[in-house]
Amino acid sequence: MAAGSENHSIESLGILKKLAANDRPTRDAGIKALETYLESSQDISDLDFLKVWKGLYYCMWMTDRPKAQRDMALKLASLLLIADDANATKFVETFWATICREWNNIDVLRVDKFYLLIRWFVHMMFRRLSRSDWERSLVEKWTDILIKYPLNSTNASIPDGIRYHMIDIYVDELERANSSESGCNFPIAEILRPFEKLARDGKSQVVKRRAIAEVLNDSRLKTMWQYSAPQIEPPRDVGNKPAKKRVRIK
Repeated sequence: MAAGSENHSIESLGILKKLAANDRPTRDAGIKALETYLESSQDISDLDFLKVWKGLYYCMWMTDRPKAQRDMALKLASLLLIADDANATKFVETFWATICREWNNIDVLRVDKFYLLIRWFVHMMFRRLSRSDWERSLVEKWTDILIKYPLNSTNASIPDGIRYHMIDIYVDELERANSSESGCNFPIAEILRPFEKLARDGKSQVVKRRAIAEVLNDSRLKTMWQYSAPQIEPPRDVGNKPAKKRVRIK
């Protein structure tokens, strides 16, 4: 932990208790306190960030009504824009670790708001990378995180529902976050590396087919960024019905 921060940890400031509180005003105060803490560039441990995301997960869980849910999803995802690079990478990894760990506990009445949270978080990831001018080492760190967690091609504990949603939203949010024409420093191949690996090595034939058709062969990639999809042979049709398209940001 950074010098001088020992007496000002997340726990000593009571941020975690506020995030997990039953009443909304206290949770909102916890989020505000977390914003201030992230802006101070404290050296926050992975364990503390896992605790933070556990609290933020419950903030989302307990948020009702569509407008409040949209506002909360945006607020939580926007925290990524506040932290410095070292803490931002920890924040990204612990978000995905938490979502993948908790996904099977989310009931059908709550799942749409977590789909929305994922969409906003992917959007903010691209916004943050764009702000760094797509710094190559940072892009590689974050695509490695996507390969480890939501787009893991072989880990059966990662629910396919997350993979389907990432397929649905990925190019949409890349386009929204970076609509400029391709430049020599824009690493489109690296950004799409998780889907190339998923399309080659994935266990589910349906997931592999959709990754190829809906991401790697999306016409926007070729038009905007001169991306040429790799020659990956689509798996045979196994007769599965396509998954429902997920909620979009309006």
